[in-house]
Amino acid sequence: MANLFLRRALSYNQFRTLHKTAIKYNAPVPITFNMYKNQQKFREVQAEVLNTLMSSPRFEHQLIDVEHWMTKIQAYLLTVDDIVDASQTRRGKECWYLHSDVGLGAVNDCGLLLTCAVEVMDLYFGKEPIFSDLIKTTNRMLLQTSIGQYLDCSSGYSKEKNNLDKFTMELFNSIAYQKTGIYSFKFPMLLALTLVKDGKNKYSEEAQKIAWDLGRLLQFQNDYKDVFVDDMNTGKVGTDIQEGKLTWFAVTALQRCTEEQRSIFKENYGSDNPEQVKRIKQLFDELEMEKVYKESESELYDDLVRRIKALPTKGETQFYLEILEACCKHLY
Repeated sequence: MANLFLRRALSYNQFRTLHKTAIKYNAPVPITFNMYKNQQKFREVQAEVLNTLMSSPRFEHQLIDVEHWMTKIQAYLLTVDDIVDASQTRRGKECWYLHSDVGLGAVNDCGLLLTCAVEVMDLYFGKEPIFSDLIKTTNRMLLQTSIGQYLDCSSGYSKEKNNLDKFTMELFNSIAYQKTGIYSFKFPMLLALTLVKDGKNKYSEEAQKIAWDLGRLLQFQNDYKDVFVDDMNTGKVGTDIQEGKLTWFAVTALQRCTEEQRSIFKENYGSDNPEQVKRIKQLFDELEMEKVYKESESELYDDLVRRIKALPTKGETQFYLEILEACCKHLY
């Protein structure tokens, strides 16, 4: 038993070293909102909700371990996202995989982040009856998020594929929920409720729908920042147009296009040629996409506030209202 604990402790220490290295080079840690100014706010919300929902005092001293475990899982997901999207920067610094001494070794680092996170959870909860539920909840989230990542990667437009028929709001909503909504909003709540007796039965159907719409909100906020906000403010160079991504802006623009404008979109979208990228941005301006976006964001925000306040439990209401504030602070 002592040897087993030692091995796990060593794994944990190695993981902490890897994690600190990743932070140093700005591999993503917790998910961020509103141009990454609310990182601490999001961590505080997660911790507060977990603390509120934990009914057993014996879990209180492990709260920080649960919170950190969640951020390690998110670090894994966002590091993978940077590799898959061929991103250049994350939070204003070069992505982890682009460092000359890392390269594709970042793929293995992702595996280390994920498996060591599970080891940490095993170390603290391995003997608890809820351990299998924690693992199942996490694995289900990873599966759904990976499906969302696949849909995001496989639905991009290029002239060669000529696949604008895939650019539907239905597919965008599915990607937003699978890739963003589940691990950002649904997963933290399910994880906390797993630590409470009969907790999963307290997660209402309406709360799940709210998680869906929060994922949609966050995704089209990300789409907006990719096109309209300078990378000095977002910390990430926008590449959605160049990669031909299925975004809220692309789908909505196509719904508003004339036949002539649609031809311009088909000719220029999905190219890394600066002039073609510029032409797409001009098209977005012609279609008043920034105005349409702000109206849609405000409308969704008002709807979410109304629905969140009507949730049956205080914990759900508190969690989602504070997350919504972090997402939409500029609307307050």
